[in-house]
Amino acid sequence: MKSKQQKRHVAAAPQPADASELLADLMASLRADDLATALRKIDASRALVDRHAFASYLAGLVRVSLGQDEAAIDHFGKAIAIDPDHAQALYGRAVALQKSGRPEAAVTDHARSLRLDPGNVEGWLNYGVALQMAGRSAEAVEAYGQLLARAPDHAQGFANRGLSLHAIGEDARAIEDYDRAVALLPADPVPLRNKAVSLARLARHEEALDCFARAFALDPSCLDAADGALAALVALRLYEDAVSFCDTVLSLAPGHVPALLTKANALHETKRYAAALAIFDEALARAPQDPKLLTNRGMCLFELGRLEEALSCALAAIAADPTFALAWRCRGMVEMRRSDLDDALASFDEALRLADDEPDVHCGRGIVLKELGRFDEARAQFDHALAIDPRHAETKANKGTLLLLRGEFEQGLELFEHRWVLDDRPKTEVAYRWPEWRGEPLAGKSLLILDEAGLGDALQFIRYAPLLAKAGAKVAYHCRPALLRLMRGLGETVEIIAAPAQDAAYDYCVTLCSLPHAFGTRAETIPGESYLHAEPERVALWRERLAGEGLKVGIAWQGSAHSRSDHARAAPLSAFAPLGAIAGVRLYSLQKNFGADQLRDAPMRVMSFGADFDAGADAFVDTAAVIENLDLVVTIDTSIAHLAGALGKPVWIAIKHAPEWRWQLEREDSPWYHSARLFRQEKRGDWSDVFARIARELAALAASHARPAEADAILIPGSVGDLIDRITILEIKARKIADAEKLANVARELALLQGLRDERGFVGGALDALARELEETNLALWNIEDDIRNCDKRGDFGDEFIALARSVYQRNDHRAALKKRINLACGSLIVEEKSYDEAPRAS
Repeated sequence: MKSKQQKRHVAAAPQPADASELLADLMASLRADDLATALRKIDASRALVDRHAFASYLAGLVRVSLGQDEAAIDHFGKAIAIDPDHAQALYGRAVALQKSGRPEAAVTDHARSLRLDPGNVEGWLNYGVALQMAGRSAEAVEAYGQLLARAPDHAQGFANRGLSLHAIGEDARAIEDYDRAVALLPADPVPLRNKAVSLARLARHEEALDCFARAFALDPSCLDAADGALAALVALRLYEDAVSFCDTVLSLAPGHVPALLTKANALHETKRYAAALAIFDEALARAPQDPKLLTNRGMCLFELGRLEEALSCALAAIAADPTFALAWRCRGMVEMRRSDLDDALASFDEALRLADDEPDVHCGRGIVLKELGRFDEARAQFDHALAIDPRHAETKANKGTLLLLRGEFEQGLELFEHRWVLDDRPKTEVAYRWPEWRGEPLAGKSLLILDEAGLGDALQFIRYAPLLAKAGAKVAYHCRPALLRLMRGLGETVEIIAAPAQDAAYDYCVTLCSLPHAFGTRAETIPGESYLHAEPERVALWRERLAGEGLKVGIAWQGSAHSRSDHARAAPLSAFAPLGAIAGVRLYSLQKNFGADQLRDAPMRVMSFGADFDAGADAFVDTAAVIENLDLVVTIDTSIAHLAGALGKPVWIAIKHAPEWRWQLEREDSPWYHSARLFRQEKRGDWSDVFARIARELAALAASHARPAEADAILIPGSVGDLIDRITILEIKARKIADAEKLANVARELALLQGLRDERGFVGGALDALARELEETNLALWNIEDDIRNCDKRGDFGDEFIALARSVYQRNDHRAALKKRINLACGSLIVEEKSYDEAPRAS
């Protein structure tokens, strides 16, 4: 079809005398839009057409109108060859080049045409379009400016200039142009939709949502507008509205995959994982190779704890698109939850290679590095994520826990406050009904503590409630139902409530885990004394039930199976076996729900209180009473550790290699619980060394707790060298022996002898160096004895056997010499002597 200006040029153009009849016929056909007749006349008179510029121009118009762009370009080219200043032919060829996907050539012709005919308004419009197509958006803005200077109310000019401004990042100016276009074209959804895109880029999501919704209302087939509205709803975290709008879109466009994806994601964000999974499956039935769908389904399965299926989804997404970074991130998240940390790190490395500008990926890699114990690298990774997005809440929260782990309380607690933005969690439905307390004076004020996080967190941080009351506040704690009865053990100064009344009035509220930050807590100011109390009548009841001889030790070996962090905070019950082999120790299971099934196959005797123990609405009430009657609790890092610590009972906690932030690094005590001792993994995933150390300590405790007279050790005089020698041999046995019963006996003796050594002060300085050398000598003797036994088994009594036998007395001579040096250094009354000189040492 011809533009108005093309028709004007047809009417006004001069007609060569020798082609007047042909030209008249062509113009008549064009005016009548009878393109078929015009084309027949052009083909019949091709030689005549090609000799005349205007005839070739008209032929080009016909071909363009029929969509024959290449033929049109040829005709316009002949016109330009005859008349290089033929502005209309240059314009026509520019449009045809534009339509055929050659924008740079079109730009050249448009520029020549407009120099000859600067009043061609449509020419400026198409010039701008060609520049946009060529990626020259800044020049397109200038072209549209020329258009609007000549036609101030040109709606498409404003709309197109808005697009160009958006392309160069000037969205505020773009929005102004879109507003002009919308005012001129109120029924056109496109400028509204494009305005919404610019608003969204400026994070003006509420305005973007309004524009997208209006555009969709104008044209329900405009699914781009619907998708934009859904993205705005998600950005505003209006997930329920997003689900509802998805249903509207899907009623108009059944199976629309972006709507299915958004609905599934919204359900996922509101933790309705099973419902989200069903929608992901519906979407994947329509787009089975969509990497985003596969990845998000994998993350849904991840949240449901179905890790094998989640990993399969991540692998399928990677197979569909190996360059999709978030699929590699999903894979890394699953591997991290499975404690496959080396594989997880490799997955995050690949995700970073593909998307170095994605803060989620940097954050995830930082978490893996933290779990690996590579804390400096983890901090650098978190800092990299924050350099990309300074508001990235998940990174801030994780960096906060890393700083707290390292004892940097001030910045760590401040960053930890960003935990609230994780998973888009509101503080609670009631959190903002009252001002948040941030450390203001409390005398005469009322304050509500809001519950949050896990059971262990509740037990740990409720310690601050009595301090609030002591500061003069009337304190109420909005407590989860399972802890209501136990928390009443805080005393009368803290009111424990199931929920605040609708008409309740408080001066302040504060969330439970924000109390350390509000108090300005530092390691040295943590209130570490006991603050919870079991019910006296329950304590008395359990005292009768637990009566009997022996050291009573409660154990717990696993936390919640649903917790993200418990994948490495669980040990098999069998790891506790060395404890059960210690004479005089009676083990009691404090394990509930997850992991309790291991009792059936326990390799040692563990007394259980049955499946109904503390199974009612009042969690921990009986557990607390039992713990009050125990001598010790030995547990993995679970809520049981916090309960025992809060009660002030002795608790030994087995800590994973990269601990939770509250246990900090290296120290064996805890500022949070004065009654706690920490036993840390030396090697990631290996609990054997941890429980070997616990067994040694427990054996000593059991020996001092109750030792029948007939079992007392006999006391004989001995040298200090003999004592140190015996200790080094027992330490070697503790590392070499696997049998639980034998190991318990070794641990018992070792603990007694180490206690005697430490009590008498036979440590430090030169003594430690001599002890190390003595241990090396005894280890060599141990290995030589193994080699001799192997020779004996083989019947090999040749040179090797002889050399080994000689090395025994050589090593023993050196051992005796070391013991004598120890005796002399300590001034021992008993000094071992030999009747022969020390033999040369074996190599």
